[in-house]
Amino acid sequence: MGSLGGVPLSRIEFVVRCRKTPVDPKQFLDGIDQDAHVEFIPGMIINALFIANGHRQDVSLHLVLEKTQDYSRVLTFDGEHLGNLGGFTEAALLASCASALSEGRGLGKEEGLTAGNGITVTAKSFERLMDELMQDSPAYLLDPKGEALSTIAPIESGVFVLTDQLAMPKNAQKGLVRKGCKLISLGKRVLFASQCISLIHGATAQD
Repeated sequence: MGSLGGVPLSRIEFVVRCRKTPVDPKQFLDGIDQDAHVEFIPGMIINALFIANGHRQDVSLHLVLEKTQDYSRVLTFDGEHLGNLGGFTEAALLASCASALSEGRGLGKEEGLTAGNGITVTAKSFERLMDELMQDSPAYLLDPKGEALSTIAPIESGVFVLTDQLAMPKNAQKGLVRKGCKLISLGKRVLFASQCISLIHGATAQD
């Protein structure tokens, strides 16, 4: 999180852990309607970053793709430096992700680059990413047993942690809580990650 004259800037970060999403570009695109369910990713991108006639410059979305034979890849969409993603269709957004993954082939541990379409690709684990983000901002993990988001809104800045169709492993959740991550709830119904992102936006100071 940056600052202006020593005053922290308001910023929202979304982290989505995608445990079955392939890092390989071809396998990524082949993951539509398969276990990876990559067809859910475009909705996350749109709901996190885009608004009518523009996009949110104070928001970042980090997709942690974990199905790989070497290192997980983090795809980061930074609203302040958003590139041309080719449009808002599912096909265009998935192609942009695959293109970034292709440029990120062969990255060593902790290495990263910014692809031509503006997506940053980093060979980094979920745990390492969270350690970095939690240094500067409070973190919140969605859990049905957590405190209702409405009771702590509006939120000026924060890191919001979600998963795809797989629940967060219990050991990982306990580890995040030990590090200071707060459990929050959006209700009893299980929602898509993209829907959760929209509801979280409504509880932030920006909205």
